[in-house]
Amino acid sequence: MELPVVVEGVMSAGARLGLANPTLKYYRACCCVVVRFCQTRESARLTDAILAEFLAAMDERLRRKEIGAVMRSNLEKSARMLLEFERAGAVNWQRRRPASGLRGASAMVLDAFSASACGELSAGSVRLLVVEVRQFLRHLDALGRDLATVKVDDVRAYLVSARPRHNAGMGNTVWAIKRLFAFANQHGLTALRVDGLLARVGPRRVRVLPCFTAQETANIVAAIETGSAHGKRDHAMVVLALSTGLRGGDITALRLDEIDWRRDEIRMVQHKTSAPVTLPLLAQTGNAIVDWLLNGRPACEAPEVFVRLKAPFVKLTGPTGALLMGRWLDKAGVAHHAGDGKTFHALRRTAGTRLVESGAELALTAQVLGHASVESSRRYIALADESLRDCCLPLDGLTCTREGLQ
Repeated sequence: MELPVVVEGVMSAGARLGLANPTLKYYRACCCVVVRFCQTRESARLTDAILAEFLAAMDERLRRKEIGAVMRSNLEKSARMLLEFERAGAVNWQRRRPASGLRGASAMVLDAFSASACGELSAGSVRLLVVEVRQFLRHLDALGRDLATVKVDDVRAYLVSARPRHNAGMGNTVWAIKRLFAFANQHGLTALRVDGLLARVGPRRVRVLPCFTAQETANIVAAIETGSAHGKRDHAMVVLALSTGLRGGDITALRLDEIDWRRDEIRMVQHKTSAPVTLPLLAQTGNAIVDWLLNGRPACEAPEVFVRLKAPFVKLTGPTGALLMGRWLDKAGVAHHAGDGKTFHALRRTAGTRLVESGAELALTAQVLGHASVESSRRYIALADESLRDCCLPLDGLTCTREGLQ
């Protein structure tokens, strides 16, 4: 397929999604940059090899400050869409993350490490692992080092510099770096051993974040204005989270074909654990979703239930939960501040806590929430205040020996 035809195909796909003319004009200009690069290689088609050369050339332009990081990212996005359309005759126009910013050797290490982890961990764990390792490799690139020349002091310095960014603890960072070095040791990429440096010297502290009270939950639901498309979507997402305990990522990824309206069930594969789960669809939740689908959702071909309200009408990405809660917590009169745990994920903790308070066994709670282990569900016991009060032992038979205790 000739490149001019491919460009028109990509532009037509964007037009069908409702992209504004200035946006289409911008991406057409980006596509033309790719086309001209292919012409310098005397090729009428875009191939993987030419794409790699193109990205390397754009990295060099970025280094020389001829283009900015946003332009570099959009040029890569345009090139990949052209290649996708040439191969499949269609393109999935969506937001794409910027380039990793890693040097060639570090990028290859990250790709190989990610591929090796895919066979051992769930998709969500692999994504978390890659994010942490990418940050560490960027640190090495900034120092002018790689895994072959890295020193213990470099690892220690990175941990010290990363600590302020991890309020909840360094567990995930340490875990990721240990796995990276185990992989690098196994494949002869480095002789440095970090097990001694990263050995756990004490038990891991498990932080129990709060859930919403029954009154706060009612206030949040009541505060959402369902007269607008924004409100209908937010209302459906909130009541879905409260009734099922689904993670925010699973809610934004929920597809239309995963809702069985005849059986009033949701059947999906969890994004984090890759485990299937079947959950009941309560009447209130179903009605909220129907209201969004019929009266708020833009007409589009996206398979997901919840989509953007502005073109392109595709799956929600980015900090969707944070933006949603930011819109309604103040209106609901719920006091909150940064780091207090009153986030969209708190709706999941609320659902889990209500299950425990209802008398459900931990095994059932783990099954509903999609936990791979019952141990992950135990922290919800600490949030069930009323149930914990029932477990308190009376002090009637104990005699006070100090006046201050009377």
